Amino acid sequence: MLTAMSAVALAESFVVEEVRVEGLQRVSLGSVLAELSLNQGDRVDEADASEWLRDVYSTGYFYDVRVERSGNSLVFVVIERPAIESISFDGNSTIPTETLERVFEDVGLAEGEIYSQSLLENIQLELEKQYGLQGRYNATVVEEITALTRNRVKVHLDIQEGPVARVEHYQIVGNQVFSTAELRDTLNMAEADSIPFWKVLSKADNYSKAALTGDVQRLEDFYFDRGYLDFSVVSQQVSISENKADITVALNIREGVPYDVASVEVVGDLKGLDDDILQQVSIEAGQTYSRVKVNDSVRNIKSLLGENGYAFAQVRDFRQPQAESQTVDVVIQVNPGKPVYINRIIIQGNTATNDEVIRRELRQLERALVINDKIRQSQARLERLGYFTRVNIETQTIPGRDDLVDLLVTVAEAKDSQINIAGGYAAGSGFFGEFSVQQNNFAGMGVDFSAGITVNESTQNYQLSVDNPYFTIDGVSLGADLYYKNSDYSETTFGTYATNSYGGRINLGYPISENQRVSYGLGYSRDELFLSDTSATLEMTDFREQNGDEYNIATALFGWNYNTLNGTLKADDGSSLSFNAEVATPAGDLNYYRLTAAGQTYINFADNLALRFHSDVGYGGGYGDNNRLPFYKNFYSGGARSVRGFRNGSLGPVGTAPLGEDNLPAFDASPIGGNIKLEAGTELLIPTPFAQNQDAFRTALFVDAGNVFTDQCRADNPNCENGVDLSEIRLSAGVDVTWITAIAPLSFSYAWPLNAKDDDLTTNFAFNIGISY
Repeated sequence: MLTAMSAVALAESFVVEEVRVEGLQRVSLGSVLAELSLNQGDRVDEADASEWLRDVYSTGYFYDVRVERSGNSLVFVVIERPAIESISFDGNSTIPTETLERVFEDVGLAEGEIYSQSLLENIQLELEKQYGLQGRYNATVVEEITALTRNRVKVHLDIQEGPVARVEHYQIVGNQVFSTAELRDTLNMAEADSIPFWKVLSKADNYSKAALTGDVQRLEDFYFDRGYLDFSVVSQQVSISENKADITVALNIREGVPYDVASVEVVGDLKGLDDDILQQVSIEAGQTYSRVKVNDSVRNIKSLLGENGYAFAQVRDFRQPQAESQTVDVVIQVNPGKPVYINRIIIQGNTATNDEVIRRELRQLERALVINDKIRQSQARLERLGYFTRVNIETQTIPGRDDLVDLLVTVAEAKDSQINIAGGYAAGSGFFGEFSVQQNNFAGMGVDFSAGITVNESTQNYQLSVDNPYFTIDGVSLGADLYYKNSDYSETTFGTYATNSYGGRINLGYPISENQRVSYGLGYSRDELFLSDTSATLEMTDFREQNGDEYNIATALFGWNYNTLNGTLKADDGSSLSFNAEVATPAGDLNYYRLTAAGQTYINFADNLALRFHSDVGYGGGYGDNNRLPFYKNFYSGGARSVRGFRNGSLGPVGTAPLGEDNLPAFDASPIGGNIKLEAGTELLIPTPFAQNQDAFRTALFVDAGNVFTDQCRADNPNCENGVDLSEIRLSAGVDVTWITAIAPLSFSYAWPLNAKDDDLTTNFAFNIGISY
């Protein structure tokens, strides 16, 4: 600017007759003149030049401006800054491109904006700093600026993130009370050579400033939980190797001595809940101080106040240590604030489901006190519907009011119609599959109208179902279904028979508590039985001789269900139990009963980390003149929905083959199922390796166990034993991964049978693809 000003030849003041701007390409003349504090007819001199230059530079459009006099005209000679045609990135993975584009747009570096080299350099330095916080000290950001026609440029950033520096040495100095091994167990970061094999994917040896800060906090928590209130990390030393790939961390600590609790006092306005609040305090005088117990007490008191309508209650704890006596007074201050009420319930995101379907599941109502437990119940009930992939309920403050909030219910719709393709691979028989179609949440009314078609290697099933969970306003449900099922097991492990069955059922359900329901139903079916003349077992032929091959069956149904799960496909907390009874009444041709019970429970440790236990048992039999469960109503075990790693329905007792002329079995009898089923399993839900969006994945390491048994063996069947033989329980282990895509959930599992016998039919791989529409 000084150089340009020195070139202005204004020997004397004069009246401006014209203002010209030379060098404009994209910038309009009006944009420049509008910023100038100069008008035609003004008398000017050399002292005004600096102000004009400042005005033109302030537009940000130019990186060079000169002022010249031509007679009584002022001429501004400018060189425009180029405009940004496009910005692209290459090599970034830990910082998404969308995030980079948003940052550049916020600072004014976006398509159509004026290019600024200094601004770009500042962002480059900031990016390298951010990568340094991740422990990527070799990260480089190099710009490539390509000039285009019409004074435009193309900006490309080549990002080399580099590897995360590894923790080569991690030292703790100054500890005397607790061993280094004990302290290291509390830390997230670890030396590269000391990570157990099961933590290899955890990247515990990756260094970052945030991880180190977290470790310092964990050390403090460790000592404070044991009463060491004088503990401190005196210094932190972080050394980086010359290649910027190895890190040495040294923490110098001071332990101090443990403090005992001298007194515990709860102060503040307790709103008449004194006794209830005091019961929430889990730390007592005479105990060693524990931050965990104090934090639990604070959290429990705040939760109690929340259940009584004080949604914005503030509960804080204070420590008053006495170094001379090595004791501490604990003071918990309670400020409940005002009772808070719900003003409005705002529902959003339900593009297909009617508002009333959502509202009828809510237990937190408008104009009522905010009760946190009711909000949690409401969210759990919506998640269990299966209509939504995501449910979030939160309170939203109202400006100027501290006693009213809005309740914001946000949902993401799941697809209400679905095509499922499932299958697997079995040694000796190759691939097998299943196809089905289903429709739920019909027209967004919360009514499950299901038109299902299931076709697999042995079965064709056609079903039409309607279930209205709110037949009455009190939650009494009414459902009905019609079905036709053709099953031909002659080519599978089930046995050499086929059945045709058609009929229908009607069910009435009734809630008996927030999480429990009972149901009653009646059903009718017409069954036809077809046996192979050459390979049917004696159990099959005896049944046909006694009962014929066509049966009218009238059933009475009863069910009980308990459910506190926090979702369906992505559930990771809560429990569910169910019991169902089916009795074929004397009004039909067959008299039998089937009793089944199933349960599952989750122990949640953290996000995407939980333990699941599940079981499924069943028992059936006959009554009256027929004391046996019809063989084609037997339970079967093995397959993707029971004991993975074994072929579908292949486990359990085998039938009795008739004897041939040589007094030997005429053929190898196939499995015939059993009237007793025992299945159980354990799954460890873990974060999905390499997945950035954990919400879209569910990964489980599983162990399955189970088999079917019978207490209805024929006396001449040498391969059948009455009762349960636990040594015959089959075991398998493996991994199951479900990917919840925007189109459909995809599930894949691989199982290893652990105690298969020579005649067992095993299968390792199975898949399930659900296509929603």
